[in-house]
Amino acid sequence: MRKLTFLFSSLAICLALILSLTPVTLTVSAKVEYRRIITDNTPFYSDINGNNLLFNLPYTYYVKVLEKGETFSHVECFGTGSSIAIDGYVPNDMLFDDNLPVFNPYLEKEITTISTAVLYSDTALSTPVQYLFASRTLKYYGQITALDGTVLFYVGYNNKLGYVEESAVSPFEIPLHPNELTFIAQTTPPDQETENPDENNEQENKPIDNLTTIRIIVIACLLLAGLIALFISLKNKPKQHLNNSYYDENEYE
Repeated sequence: MRKLTFLFSSLAICLALILSLTPVTLTVSAKVEYRRIITDNTPFYSDINGNNLLFNLPYTYYVKVLEKGETFSHVECFGTGSSIAIDGYVPNDMLFDDNLPVFNPYLEKEITTISTAVLYSDTALSTPVQYLFASRTLKYYGQITALDGTVLFYVGYNNKLGYVEESAVSPFEIPLHPNELTFIAQTTPPDQETENPDENNEQENKPIDNLTTIRIIVIACLLLAGLIALFISLKNKPKQHLNNSYYDENEYE
């Protein structure tokens, strides 16, 4: 029993030492990047070469960057509530990084038809997708001006996307995004950068700090278990009995 207890305590101490020397690796998921629309004529193209303009993106709202190219960024927008997520391409120089926390990045706007209308797949209004009755609710994505000067709205209805004429829907306004539009990327003053160089990485470092704390607790528990086992093994060590016989040199005189 004493040998087993000693073996257990030795294994616990060795395991604690191994854990303390093993480097901690943590996989951090890629950060989602949002870029802001700061003009009312920011184009949203269906192709990377910028040949097919779908519509102009809503002013002050955001797009999610999927991949940044040399000239255009592949982005995604909408896709919340009843809207369909769509992806396309936007010129890099027309996307703004405002360094603000992004909540509800996409526009949530519905518009209503005031008369019988047609949903078209093209800005030339030559290919109808679906006929719409009055008082139908459409999901608004953006707008574009056709070659003849007609204002068209890019909308969604019953999981179908297309264009309707401005005259076919009730007048409406697009509210600004709650985030204040600064137009200037926020930077930390030099003195603050010196005092708090890791302030911007606070959220990213939290998982690593928590993992380190857990490892310390595990090591402490193993060391304590090993010490307790060692103490028990020493405490239960059999006592040596004193030999009652002794030599009396006078006994043989």
